[in-house]
Amino acid sequence: MDAGATDKRDLLIAVAKMYYIEGLSQQEIAQKVHVSRPTVSRMLSTALREGIVQIRIDDVSSYGLDLARRLRQRFGVHAIVVPGSDNPEESKQNVGAAAARYLEANVPSGSLLGIAWGSTLSQVVKNIRPNTIKKIDVIQLIGGMSDRTKDTDANAMALMLSRALGGDSYLLQAPFMVQSKVLRDLLMDEPHIREHFAKIQECSVAVVGLGSTNPELSAQFRTGHITYEDAKRLRSEGAVGDICGRYIDIQGNQCHTALSDRMIAVTLEDLKKIPVVVGVASGRMKTDIITGALRGRYIDVLVTDEQAAVSVLEMTEPEKNCLKAANGNAIIKAAANNPLPVLLHKSFSDTVILGKPPSRLPRRSTDRTKAHIRQPSYILLPLSF
Repeated sequence: MDAGATDKRDLLIAVAKMYYIEGLSQQEIAQKVHVSRPTVSRMLSTALREGIVQIRIDDVSSYGLDLARRLRQRFGVHAIVVPGSDNPEESKQNVGAAAARYLEANVPSGSLLGIAWGSTLSQVVKNIRPNTIKKIDVIQLIGGMSDRTKDTDANAMALMLSRALGGDSYLLQAPFMVQSKVLRDLLMDEPHIREHFAKIQECSVAVVGLGSTNPELSAQFRTGHITYEDAKRLRSEGAVGDICGRYIDIQGNQCHTALSDRMIAVTLEDLKKIPVVVGVASGRMKTDIITGALRGRYIDVLVTDEQAAVSVLEMTEPEKNCLKAANGNAIIKAAANNPLPVLLHKSFSDTVILGKPPSRLPRRSTDRTKAHIRQPSYILLPLSF
C-alpha cells in the first residue's frame, strides 16, 4: 500500500472514530478535518464499504439468553442460542453466523483449529470474515466427502476456512468411508495419514456438526455413504446421530457398528482431548443428537437455535414428570408408562385424572361441565413425554 493510500485509510479511520465512538456530528468532523460535510458523509460510507467500520447486531433475544443460561446450568456448557425460523435453512444460517462470531472472538492467533463437515458447518465457514491480523491454521478431522456435496466437503471447507483465517490448511487425503475395515486399516497405516492424526492432537479448538441418523437430515445418507436400511438399523440399535461420523445414543454412549470400522475420522476419545469443542446444530429434529452430545460431554460450546434449545430442555427437565397448571391450582404427575396423562382443572373437580382421555367426562353435573368448557375453566391437557 503506497503512502497516499495509507494516508487516506488513516483519515477514514480517524473520521469513523470521531463519528461512531466520540459521537461528533458530521458538521463538527468537517470543521476538524477541513472538508465539507458532504465529504464527511462520503468518507463514512467508504469506511463502511471497505470494512473499516463493521456493524454488528446482537440479535440474541432475552429469551435466547435465558435458554443459554439454563443449558449452562444443566450441562455445564457455554451456550449461544439464536432466534429460530420456520425455514430450516435460515436457522442454519443464523446458527452458522453466531458460531463464526464466536470463533472470531475467541480463537487466538497461532491456534490450530479442527473442522469436521456438515451443512450447518458450511454456514459457519461462509460467515467467517477474512482476518489479516490473526493467523490460525486449520486441520481436517474427518475424511473427504463426495463431489455431490461440495459445500459440505471437509477438504473444501478446511481450505476456505484457512484462507479466511490467514493460516495454513492440513488436508486429510483420504475418503471418509471405505469399503472394508481391512482397507481402512491399511490407509490408517500410511505415513502421511498417521502424521495427520498425530497433528490433530495439537488442536486447541474444534468445530463440529451434530448429525442425525434420520435419513431426512443425514448428510451421510444424502451423500450415499449409508443406505436407508443402514439408517434404519442404526436407529433400531439406539444411535440418534453422529459427531465426526461416530455414532452415539441419546445418553451419549458410543454405538459401535460395522460402519464405524470403515471410517477415516477422529475418534470421540481423541475429540474429547481437544480443549474446546464447539458443536453446531439447529431445529427440533436435532434434539436427540444435541442431548446425546451434551450428556456425553463431547462439546464444550453449543451454538443452536431457540427451538432446539427448548426441546432439549424439555426432554431433560429433571421435573418433566411433574407439571403444574397455568394458574397453579392443580399438579399432575405422570408415570413413565403413561404417555398421555390428562389434567382436569381443580375448579371442576378436586380429582386429578391420570391415564388416557376418558371416553366420556364424569357424570357429575353435565350442564356445569359444558358451562366450564365454554368459559373455559375446565382444561384438558394432553401431554407428550
